[in-house]
Amino acid sequence: MSCNAVLMKMYGIKDPDIETERSIKKKALKYGMDTTNIVTANAKDFPVLMKGQAIPDGAVFNSKGEYIEYRATDTSCNAGLFEFIPGLNLMGSYNLTGKTTLEAELAKCRTFNGSAVPLPVADFYVLIYWTVWSGKLNKDHVKVWEDLAKNNKNCSVRVIKVNLDVQENWEEAERDKIAAGMGIRN
Repeated sequence: MSCNAVLMKMYGIKDPDIETERSIKKKALKYGMDTTNIVTANAKDFPVLMKGQAIPDGAVFNSKGEYIEYRATDTSCNAGLFEFIPGLNLMGSYNLTGKTTLEAELAKCRTFNGSAVPLPVADFYVLIYWTVWSGKLNKDHVKVWEDLAKNNKNCSVRVIKVNLDVQENWEEAERDKIAAGMGIRN
């Protein structure tokens, strides 16, 4: 057995599959994640969201919807979120890069019933990109980031978890095209 196979088994990583609302929420509950703030990618925006995306990963925005770069450098990993989220506060000075906006990112997403993503008022927003197939990393990262946001007493931080699995409820032709490109069998 190869080292990759052992690591994949240890971390619960599996081959990507076509997921449903039920399977996504079931996996989220398994890892102790809040299921009320999960949204999914639109099929047409899925390739854009997945391109170059680390899984799991996050994006931080201020109350105006401006993107805040939390990474120290372009090559830094997502581990910076572990310190960045609890350090968010209203008096902080942040690196606003103009890379994207909260509005632009949420336009690429929908609720499970296909509606636009509602946006509760907050001082900061953290979008967390995750998948069912990435297994225990969801518990080790997503769950912790979510808890850090909830426990931040300096300001209100809202987490929206963007699931980047191929969705069963996508239009069939688009879903099948994406699934085939990822090697997912129907």
